[in-house]
Amino acid sequence: MLPFIVYGSSALLALLLLAIFRTRRWYWHLLSVAAAFAIGLTPIPPKYNTNEVTLAIGFVFTFLFLWGAAAPFFGSKRR
Repeated sequence: MLPFIVYGSSALLALLLLAIFRTRRWYWHLLSVAAAFAIGLTPIPPKYNTNEVTLAIGFVFTFLFLWGAAAPFFGSKRR
């Protein structure tokens, strides 16, 4: 149940920030997606491979990926 709450709140936060503040420059969203993939593809050292660290990394990955990938679906304030 905890992963659903953590990842769901991350997705909700990313989409809520997009809805309130709209999109920023396109390169910020592109960098966000690139950073999400860099974080997601980096192996976790065995010393830190715990459920808490996995949830924290998943929270950041979900937030960055959704904030970057969902940007085209939200209009820009500069109209």
